[in-house]
Amino acid sequence: MKDYIINSFILQDKNSLIDIYNYIKLRYENPVEIHEIKTKLAHFKKHNIIFFNNTNFELTQEGSVILNDHKYYYSNIIIRFYKKYNKNHRKYELREIRKEQQQLRNYLIANKPHACIICDKTLPLCLLETAHLKPRCILNYNEKNDKNIVEFMCRYCHNLYDNGLLSVHNGVLYVSPVLNNYDLHYNEHKQITYYNSYNTKYFTFHYNYIYNRR
Repeated sequence: MKDYIINSFILQDKNSLIDIYNYIKLRYENPVEIHEIKTKLAHFKKHNIIFFNNTNFELTQEGSVILNDHKYYYSNIIIRFYKKYNKNHRKYELREIRKEQQQLRNYLIANKPHACIICDKTLPLCLLETAHLKPRCILNYNEKNDKNIVEFMCRYCHNLYDNGLLSVHNGVLYVSPVLNNYDLHYNEHKQITYYNSYNTKYFTFHYNYIYNRR
């Protein structure tokens, strides 16, 4: 449960007890009670990992370091998994993976509106990320190099999409009920302006297996 509490700060910098409880309930396999979370939060507070401000918990500098370590740790797990189970990957080194990523980004820059496909905001390229519509760690060789595997997303929408809190199905936006407790203004079931039918299969995979409907 420790990791889940720390990782709850990925979505937002400040979390109430209910925010943290909902996050853990969504991702934790076994039932978790509020009092268990309170006990762990008290432990974190005692060891200067979090502090309580008004009605929210926030990470201290030490807590932020732990969160960044978690991101690094889990990203390494994904990389090791991909190297082990995708034989095609063995032909390539990290610098060539980056080259492939840059090629996909160059394609988006040259051929797509410079706008987030989820929220439709037109943004500078420095705020638009090359988002994989299906997790890259499970792509085969052809999918990895398919220009339709990526779309522009702003950093905010990209994070929510990767966590299964936003999805697209048949050109329509779906917003997870988990986000009902937050001050977000997504127009659920709106038609995606820049929807590309060529990447329908990738959006469908995300909707079927990653999107959180609870």
